Amino acid sequence: MTTNDSNDVTDDTDRRHSILEATTLSFGRFGYYGTSIQRIATAVGLTKAGVLHYVGSKEGLLRLALTDEYDRAGERIMADMIAMDRPIIAEMWRRLVALNSTRPDQVHMFSTLSAEALDPKHPAHDYFAERERQTVVSAMNINWSVPDGVNVEHVLQAGLSMMDGIQLRWLRSPGRDLNAMWADCEEVLFPSPLWDGYR
Repeated sequence: MTTNDSNDVTDDTDRRHSILEATTLSFGRFGYYGTSIQRIATAVGLTKAGVLHYVGSKEGLLRLALTDEYDRAGERIMADMIAMDRPIIAEMWRRLVALNSTRPDQVHMFSTLSAEALDPKHPAHDYFAERERQTVVSAMNINWSVPDGVNVEHVLQAGLSMMDGIQLRWLRSPGRDLNAMWADCEEVLFPSPLWDGYR
């Protein structure tokens, strides 16, 4: 690869990153319908055609922000859990919460789009409906270390619901520590004495 080729790859990566950042902020603040290709183009100093070169379409922006970026980091955490012999569910949630505490703009975007996508006609409706189901299905294939008699599927579903709720409270309370807020939830999700030794 020549020096010019290396510079082109770097430029493409930088532009894609800039488009992603602008898209994340716009989807978080204005939602999908309030975001236009032109808004993103103006934010990153490109033409509409320039943005479309990288994402293909407005739906491509959605895939870039949700599937290619937001989900990828969480999938790495799930892969770590799968690789462990007897992982602990509480540790998975702590890692996910710790991750999300570092990316409030992406969590804001995710929460805004999730609410907007309650509309069956929203282009992300199927993504959100399938995402929760698939998350639970994938997690059910992990050899979790849990107390006898615990319904793992119910714990996972409850954890997802708690995380959605606590993240909304966090976004409404700038300056609060998401990890500390989640620690309070753990007392309910993994109560003593049943979960002693498993969290």
